[in-house]
Order: sequence, then C-alpha cells, then structure tokens
Amino acid sequence: MQKSSASLTQAERSALSDTAMLDAAKDLVLVHGTEKTTLAMIGESAGYSRGLATYRFGSKAGLYDALCKSISRDWLEYLKRGVGEKTGIDAMCAALDAIRQFVEDLPREGRVLQILYCDSASPSSEFPETSISIHKRQRSDVQKWAEQGQASGQIRSDVDPGEVASQYVSYISGMTFLWLTNPETFNFETTNAEMKRQLRDSLAAKQGDGQ
Repeated sequence: MQKSSASLTQAERSALSDTAMLDAAKDLVLVHGTEKTTLAMIGESAGYSRGLATYRFGSKAGLYDALCKSISRDWLEYLKRGVGEKTGIDAMCAALDAIRQFVEDLPREGRVLQILYCDSASPSSEFPETSISIHKRQRSDVQKWAEQGQASGQIRSDVDPGEVASQYVSYISGMTFLWLTNPETFNFETTNAEMKRQLRDSLAAKQGDGQ
C-alpha cells in the first residue's frame, strides 16, 4: 500500500521531490538544452518552489551531475542483465545489444544522457568530471573483458586490451551520437550487427594462435 504524503518521513519526502525534479529536468533539457534550463524552471515544473532545486542540488552542475548518475544507474542495470558472466568478444557484443535495448525502452533517458555527455565537452561546462568518470568506467570494463578473453583464448594474444577498450568506447560514443542527432535514419540493429561482425573478425583468436 502506497503511503500518503502526510505519513512519509522527511527522508522519503526528500527522495520523492528529488526524483520529481530529476524527472522534470529530463523534459526541460530535451526542450531547452542544458544552457537555457534553469534550476527555478526545474523546481516549478516538478511542482515545488523555485528555490528547492537550488537548495537540494546547489547548482546546475550539481543537478546535472545527479541527473547523469541517475540515468547511468539505469543503464548499468541493462548492462548487467545483458552481459552477465560473459567475457571477451561475447561481452562486447552483449553490451552493444544492451545499449540498443536501453535506448528502445528508455529513449528519453538515452537522449538526455547523450546531451549531457556532449555538453560536458564545452569549455564552459560546469560538469565535465561526471562524463569523464563514466567513460573511464566504460573503458575499464571493456579492457577487463578483453583481458579475460585473452586469458580464455577467445581473443588474440597480440592485441592491446587498452587500445581495444579505447576504440570500442569511441565507437559506441559515435554510434549513440548519430542516433541522437538523426534517429530517423540511424538503424541500431544493422549497425550493431556490423560492429559485432567486425569485432569477431578483428579480435577472435585463430587456431594455432599460441594461446
């Protein structure tokens, strides 16, 4: 049974208002972008006072940091379910499918996350560190998959796992950017199928590789 607002604890009310404001921020960023979206707009759109977003998040940088992390947590759930215990090329291919499923199920969140990533590269960005840390985590995951793939004999021993990770993250960043800018002409299924073929052709260990 859902609690009435009067019976909620202060912590529960705070969590509820934070969720509402982050949700409002998604819609506002899609319409106005990060520059023109204000904390006052977010508070009012969520049904609270103009100052609550400032009080709760401190600044636009704090708000966008929280928003980026919130959406990334949703994405990580898709990644965990999709990749599971897979390693090597199998994990990389499963992650591609997880990305496609994520943007199909949560297109609003996927678009907002890409807008935040792109805007974090601006010289005037107030929140570059969030994007940097997330991409570092992505590279670390892929490098681990590549190293595990080499250890199991699935991936060639002469490839550099770190370079594989950099190329892979660069690819998915470009892929999702194309989807963001022109979704009508970008086909995730076709692009993923081609990328998976290239991964297997370029990385798969051949018989007699010396593993």
